[in-house]
Amino acid sequence: MSTFLSLEQQQHKIDVTFIENALVDILLKTSDEKLKLFGMQKGIMQLVDKETQLNILKKLSNIPVEIELGGSASNVARGIAILGGSASYSSVIGHDEYGEKFSKRLKELNILNRLQVVNSDATGTCLVIVTLDGERTMNTHLGACRKYQKEFIPFDDIRASKIFFSTGYMLDTQEQIDSLHAAMDFALLNNVKIAFDVADAFVIQRHGVQTILDLFSKTHIVFANSAEAEMLFGCHGLNAAKELAKYVEIGMIKDGANGSFLCYQEKITHIPTNKVTVVDTTGAGDMYAAGFLYGLCRNYSLELSCQIGSLLASDTVTHMGVRLSAGIENTCRRIRAFDWKE
Repeated sequence: MSTFLSLEQQQHKIDVTFIENALVDILLKTSDEKLKLFGMQKGIMQLVDKETQLNILKKLSNIPVEIELGGSASNVARGIAILGGSASYSSVIGHDEYGEKFSKRLKELNILNRLQVVNSDATGTCLVIVTLDGERTMNTHLGACRKYQKEFIPFDDIRASKIFFSTGYMLDTQEQIDSLHAAMDFALLNNVKIAFDVADAFVIQRHGVQTILDLFSKTHIVFANSAEAEMLFGCHGLNAAKELAKYVEIGMIKDGANGSFLCYQEKITHIPTNKVTVVDTTGAGDMYAAGFLYGLCRNYSLELSCQIGSLLASDTVTHMGVRLSAGIENTCRRIRAFDWKE
């Protein structure tokens, strides 16, 4: 059994409390040539204003779009909720149709709604352009998300949680940065584990390597993909996991079809992934984090928790958008029988 969570932490009523950017995803599929036409860097998230986002949509108006709830942390929260875990979610939305849809979906999933509603800005949106190879490129208008303040932090929920989770996307404004640090400090004072996902190579480009590494000093669990690891450590895969282990208790380097690498107590474990036909990579890392954190909160072994994360990630890439196959929670329960650490 994993002993990562103490007996006291295991008694906390909420599995994970999340603070991040509530967004609505607008998804469409097109060619690499269209990305070049708009000057987009493939596989990277970039911040745009609303006018730019609408202009891109206008020029691609002949392509059908899909609308889904988005934002990295909300994807993780949804994954945990679908598996039967408990979650609290905090962000800022606008007083508009998208904001209402976001709130409605949290209620459907039984996720504690700690959203703040403002009239001064619209709910954030993310235009996700998926190329024919399944890679996603994001153009994000944060909107109301940028209004997050320390007084919005759900301190009671954090205190009652096993884990507090956020991502590098919370580093956009000084108020967001201050809120992230305040939430982390509170979690540490209240014996709550902290999980952090680097989120995107864009985050490192925008804020610098040292900013991310400094955040690791307050963090117990870190998720990073191979591109992010390359920027942080100058290496990927196994070697990146060895480097990440110098900073945190538990680290995961996600390496796409090559699987992932778990580092814990100076031990590196390779976790293979299922071979699937990739339709859209959007949210694969988020679903990996969801599966891992769900398993950790159930006190499963770290290897099994990674296996559940890998299963969810390989499942969601077979769909357009961040979705999971019907009955995925039953599949996750069944693979627990193969946990040789129990």
